[in-house]
Amino acid sequence: METESQNSEIDFDHLNQYVGADADLTREVFGMFQHQVDMWARMLTIDADDEIWSSVTHSLKGSARAVGAMGLADLCERAEDLIGDMRRPGGREVAVQNIEFRISKVIAEIQRWEYRDKLNAMRS
Repeated sequence: METESQNSEIDFDHLNQYVGADADLTREVFGMFQHQVDMWARMLTIDADDEIWSSVTHSLKGSARAVGAMGLADLCERAEDLIGDMRRPGGREVAVQNIEFRISKVIAEIQRWEYRDKLNAMRS
């Protein structure tokens, strides 16, 4: 599959270091990512205690990095710090909105990849 543009939500060069451009493995990794996001994003609430907030943002960061969604991973990394004395008014609200928006963009990128993958499979 072709290398994606620099404007992509997913760094396919990074991802391909691990999946070797194998479409089946890429599908599996994307499926695991979507499962992880579904599970963790439900727990990403502004009133979560610090331990849960830290765990959820850390887990989302790791899942994002695994698929090359570096923008999402960076947002999660910054959100990890919104605990204890670093928890400022409105910070978590903004973080949740930004993370949810970025997740939707990454999912849309995955769906575009899946669509192109299906088209390529039908042409073969």
